[in-house]
Formats: sequence, C-alpha cells, structure tokens
Amino acid sequence: MSKKPAHLPISLRQVALIAGIAAVALFLFGYTSRLIASSELRAEEALWQEEVALAEQRLKESQDRLAYVQSNQYVIDQAHSQLGWALPNEVAVWVLGEETAQVDPAFAANGESLPYWEQWQQRFLGGEPPSR
Repeated sequence: MSKKPAHLPISLRQVALIAGIAAVALFLFGYTSRLIASSELRAEEALWQEEVALAEQRLKESQDRLAYVQSNQYVIDQAHSQLGWALPNEVAVWVLGEETAQVDPAFAANGESLPYWEQWQQRFLGGEPPSR
C-alpha cells in the first residue's frame, strides 16, 4: 500500500501572500513610528529655536542697557531724576502736582486740632485752615 502525500490546506501562494502582508504591516508600523518621532523632533526643534530667539533678544536688550548705563547720558539722567541736579546753563524747573502733601482740615497751620464746626466749614465751603 502506498500512501499518497496529503495536500496541505494552504497553498504555497497563500503562504507567500500572508508573509508579504505581514512584511508590509511591519514596514508600515516601523515607518509610522519613525514619522511620529520625526514630527516630535521637528516640534521640539521649533521650540528650541524660539527659545534661542528669545535668549538672543534678551541678550541684545541687556547689551543695550549695559551700553546705556556705561554712557555719560546715564549719569546725566540719574543726576537729573534722582538728585535733582542740573548742568551749567540749564534751568531747573520743579513741577508740583498731585504728589504734594494735602492739608488735613482737622488741624490748623500750627498743628493744633480745630473745633468740629471749623472742620465742617472747611469741608463744605473750602479754604485754608485758619492759623492761630
């Protein structure tokens, strides 16, 4: 008795097709992960470029500020604003505004407390507190 070889239920062509599909799926999976990694790297590169641009801008501002502070104009500006000094041939002018001290209507010019009726009179009718 001779035995006939049994045929496999899957042909060689089907095995090759399955292997090809698996290879393409693996390739697509690897390619997709590389695309995602590449996209993340590009986004990170853009963030670092923005950070570098901001750092360069801050550096430029700091260099400009340093140049100004080391200049004579800075000394002149500080003398004018902080010390109230003026250069020869300049006329110093002080502008009095809202920062002047307000007179408290409860006290007279000599610092004594005013009676209530005088305080009310000043509040409603205005005027300077009487000097005693």
